[in-house]
Amino acid sequence: MEAEAITRLTDGLQPPAIRAILVQCLVGELAPSAAISWMLAAEGASTVRAAIDDVTHRAATISRASDMLVHDRVDELTQIFVEKVSELAEVDDATKTRTGYGLGRASRHSESGDRDESRTSE
Repeated sequence: MEAEAITRLTDGLQPPAIRAILVQCLVGELAPSAAISWMLAAEGASTVRAAIDDVTHRAATISRASDMLVHDRVDELTQIFVEKVSELAEVDDATKTRTGYGLGRASRHSESGDRDESRTSE
């Protein structure tokens, strides 16, 4: 019965590589965090999000009472994806902030150092 539920939730999902990873996750062979990492390595975040959103929508609309284990796995996958994307965004923002600050500071330091050198050589 679990296999039927997984087939209903993933049938026709594209790209096939993402579908294969999702199936492994929903079967319980692959942890949701690992599945997300693999999917992000295979495709862009928007493709992964679309696939997870599709499976989540299907779980909400076509799940049966006997699908609860698979439904729980979909919920966990969705939650971990949202957390992972938030973490990636925070890291990206922090990196941009630090890099921007570091470059601005280095540039100001370099400019003042250049000015000092020109004064000394006069």
